Amino acid sequence: MKNFSLDKAMYIVVLLLAFTTPLSTAAASISVGLGAAFILFYRWRMKTFPPFDANILEVLAVYLVCQIFVAIMSWDPRISFREVFGEFHRFFPLIFAMTFIKKREQLCGVLIASLAAFLINDVAGVVQYFVQGEPRAFGLNHTPTFYGSFMLMQLPLLIFMSLLKILPRAVRSLAIFTAGLSLICLVLSMTRGAWLALVCVAVIFFVLEKKYRLVTAKIFAGLAIAFLILAMTSPQIHERLETMVSTKFQSNTERVLMWKSSLEIFKDYPITGVGQKMFVKAYNEQYISPEAIERPEVTEGGHTHPHNNLLNEAAEGGTVGLAAFIGLYAYFFWKFFQQFKHEKNLPFSAGLTAILILAGLQLEGLTDTNMTQVPIMREFWLLAGTLLATEKIIRNE
Repeated sequence: MKNFSLDKAMYIVVLLLAFTTPLSTAAASISVGLGAAFILFYRWRMKTFPPFDANILEVLAVYLVCQIFVAIMSWDPRISFREVFGEFHRFFPLIFAMTFIKKREQLCGVLIASLAAFLINDVAGVVQYFVQGEPRAFGLNHTPTFYGSFMLMQLPLLIFMSLLKILPRAVRSLAIFTAGLSLICLVLSMTRGAWLALVCVAVIFFVLEKKYRLVTAKIFAGLAIAFLILAMTSPQIHERLETMVSTKFQSNTERVLMWKSSLEIFKDYPITGVGQKMFVKAYNEQYISPEAIERPEVTEGGHTHPHNNLLNEAAEGGTVGLAAFIGLYAYFFWKFFQQFKHEKNLPFSAGLTAILILAGLQLEGLTDTNMTQVPIMREFWLLAGTLLATEKIIRNE
């Protein structure tokens, strides 16, 4: 391998990740493994690592040290350390993308690969709902809620692509079409938390991006009318809307009981919680409410998370884990915002796109625990790395 080029090899890895992550967890895992192997080979051959972003590595290191401390204090350190290791390699797509996307052509290639994957995932969801008769579309993701999370990530990126003039016009047109399809798929996923998150993301966009306020208001007014018409003509969508404010709908009442139990766990274990992946044991064996209907013998082992990112971190990680979680994503919100302020030459900021993606996931995470799921996290960190790389490419041209 005398002619081995790490840059070329890793660019292929990032391309593979862009295409496989929305479609196949196994294929994406193979891609991550390939990337790690290439970097280790480079380290052995060159006696040094590639020039990774030191600030990003420091932030991730602090976060992981906190997670290791929590795992040491866990009810079952073996299980918790396995989760920490799993979270460690979820950051690899971030490092790969922001380090090895260096040229305009590479950025375009990764975005087009993502677009192809998004389109396939969307078509799968449409076929499931309208042809196969599934009550909720989930595409090639594991569950409808995962599907909703992917749509929240796809939509801002597709809008960004549709306005990115370095892409061919045909690709930009296809991005607009796919964005419309993704919006339909978000509705068909019947994921109520994702619906509410999209509304909030639209408000954030309206506040931050002054250039598109008028057109944004018109677009979302039209979408709101279309959604209301669809809700009135579709019994399933109408029913899902009604459950949002129902105090008797079982999914709502069970969530409230889990949230209360999470606070009880945090109260009893305020420093380090019960450990990563220990909520399932703590809740189902000790802290489950007497009023809960969904119990282990009913829900195949019981609930594994409290349907809220912050409460999940509080219960499993205590103050240490919760502070690490908030600190990590606060740092990236800040980093994306700084990028947004400097990208005046782009028709649609890559930094703003990243803000909208992260905001959508965190807002949906108020009613579901989505920030611990492998495919969702891989896709988020891959897109984050790609959008961070965009600033460097545009600045250097």
